[in-house]
This record gives sequence, C-alpha cells and structure tokens, in this order.
Amino acid sequence: MTQKLVSIVIPNWNGKHFLAGCLDSIRKQTYGSLETIIVDNGSRDGSVEFIKTNYPEVRLISFDHNTGFSPAVNAGIRQACGRYISLLNNDTIIEPNWVEELVDALDRNPDLGSVGCKMLAYDDPKILDGVGDGYRRGGLPGRIGHKERDQGLFDQPRYILGACGGAAMYRRELFDDIGLFDDDYFAYLEDVDLALRAQSAGYKCLYVPTARVYHLGCGTTGSGYSPLVVKLSSQNNFNTIVKNIPMPLLLKFLPQIFYWQAFYFAVVTIRGGQIWSWIVGTCKAIYMLPKMLEKRKAINRRRTVSLDYLEGIIVESEIELAEAKKRLYAQVRS
Repeated sequence: MTQKLVSIVIPNWNGKHFLAGCLDSIRKQTYGSLETIIVDNGSRDGSVEFIKTNYPEVRLISFDHNTGFSPAVNAGIRQACGRYISLLNNDTIIEPNWVEELVDALDRNPDLGSVGCKMLAYDDPKILDGVGDGYRRGGLPGRIGHKERDQGLFDQPRYILGACGGAAMYRRELFDDIGLFDDDYFAYLEDVDLALRAQSAGYKCLYVPTARVYHLGCGTTGSGYSPLVVKLSSQNNFNTIVKNIPMPLLLKFLPQIFYWQAFYFAVVTIRGGQIWSWIVGTCKAIYMLPKMLEKRKAINRRRTVSLDYLEGIIVESEIELAEAKKRLYAQVRS
C-alpha cells in the first residue's frame, strides 16, 4: 500500500547550531514518504546557507524578519503537500521510528485530529520534557510530566487535551476545518489554543509513548522568565480564555481564573522580576479583545461537543497537572 506523504515543518530563527542534529534524525526515519520544510525567520547566523549546502532535500521558506512561531509554521503548512503534517522544533532529535509510530496511530484511529509523543530532555533522557499540553480552568497552561523522572508512568497510549507544538502530527483535515495556528499569538500557547479549538470541534488527540523525541527546550527564546516570554505568555493567557471558554463555563471558572492569573502574576514578579513585561502583555491583550471576541464567535459556531465534555477534558487536564506537580516535588525531596 502506498504510504501517505508526511510533511515535517520546522521553524528556525538563528538555530544553525541545532539544525544538523534535527535534520540528521529526519534522514534516519524508517518511514519513507517524507518532505521537510524549514521556515527561516530572518536568521543572521548562516542558517539558510547551511541548509542549502548540507541538506538540499529540504524545502526552504525564508522571511527577512522574525515573524514568530505561529506565522512561520502556518507558512510551512500552507505549502506542505502531505496528508499528515508534523511540527518539529529545531532543537529536537527524533528517534528513527518517530514518524512511523505517529502515522500508524492516525491511520488506526479515524477520530483523531492529532497525536503527541513522549518528549525527553536532550541532556538527560531519563527526565521527561513532557507528554502533552495541559490546561487549567484558570487559564494557565502546563506540560504534563515536565521535569519528572521517566519511571514508566507514561508508557501507555491515552487521550490528552493536546500535543505540544514542538513535536506533533496533525491531519490536514483538522487545519482545513478549524483553521491554522493563530498568527496573533506570535509564540506561546498557540498549540494550547489550537488544542482547545480542535477539542471543541470534536477532534481528539492521542499520546503515543512509542514515538520519542529529545528536546533541548528554550533554544532560541530564552528562559520562562525572559521579558519576551512573560509578555507573550500573559497576553496569550487572556486571549486563550476569551477565545475558547464558552460563557457558561467562563462564569463557572471565574474563581479559578482570578486565582491562577494572580498566581502567574506573583510568580513572574517575585521570581522573574518581570512586572513591566506582564503589564505590557496584559495591556496588549485588552487592546486585542475586539479581535479575539470575533474569533470566539467563529469557534462557538463550529463547536460540536457538549459543555460537559469541554469542561471534563479541561478539569481532567488540570488534575493531571496537579498530580504531576506533586510527583515532581516528591522526586525532588527524595
């Protein structure tokens, strides 16, 4: 049987030092029907020349400035020819069967819109980078299993809220139906936003533990408390709530929203000293409110699942994040 073409889209911004590891691991894939697309966001480190010289099979899309994660991967998705579309961060290395395992899961489960994988720390493969995106009723996202020791707890397939956009695979039909990543996000939470939109429209996501990837993390944008990360995260925290939480659930979640947004403000202020970045991001979200409300209408019109289902997957995700945090603290203490 003819294999379905898989398009791998990789955004790159001054990541030349990562590219050899990532692209070499793609060359070693057991799945044969692949195309690789790199979207370069105005790199000044010789990335484009490096790709042209050493990886002529790669299709290259070049911008003259940093458009952000969402616009970059959207440009790649639009030009992709694959039936399945995979996103990879440039600072990842995938195991040889990574594509094959994800394709097999999509082929076997027609109800899936996307699949995620087991992400492990590049520097210490015994530590999890994450097994899927989580989301709290209060609008604060998280990666399930992040920084936990991999002790077999996540060795079975299971449904998750959404896959991390740094290593995921999607059906083209999902994008055709609900749209691409939100260009207004620039970066951060764009995968959570897509996951909530997909779930609302009836597309499930499956975690596939046999597909493994090694991720360096924060390879180009800095730590979780950098001014850019705090500004975009605070902005997109509010945007995601406005766009994706229907009014009955929004009213129900208000106590959690106040709590978790205050918690995030306290964390970035006390630990990161980024009060100004938080203010800038929040003000930008207020400025963007009319546009987000228009997008909210479109999402609500496309919703096919019940409010109980949507609430259930969010609450389940919140519980998973809380349990993961408890396990991590226990591992640290021990």
